[in-house]
Amino acid sequence: MRDVVYKVTSCLSIILTLFLMYDLIRELREDMSIFDIDFLPFLTTLIVVANGVLAFLLLIGKIKPQKHLLILQILVIIPTCLLLYQIFFNSTVSCT
Repeated sequence: MRDVVYKVTSCLSIILTLFLMYDLIRELREDMSIFDIDFLPFLTTLIVVANGVLAFLLLIGKIKPQKHLLILQILVIIPTCLLLYQIFFNSTVSCT
């Protein structure tokens, strides 16, 4: 049961990271520079990407599944879901 929970949260982390990176790349294609991104969204993106890398390492077995890593992933997943909901369903919110 624990292995299933670790795999589901890791897959969800990777999917959310890919969605966020897709949205960021889409915005950067619209004549925007990487230097136009504010500090807080940039920091949020780095945290989500780091969580995605951690999830990938957990899935391939380079890191042993631990309870505190699962809690960290869940604490990153929840705000990321809320952020992506705002980005995709509220046209005034973006990654930058």
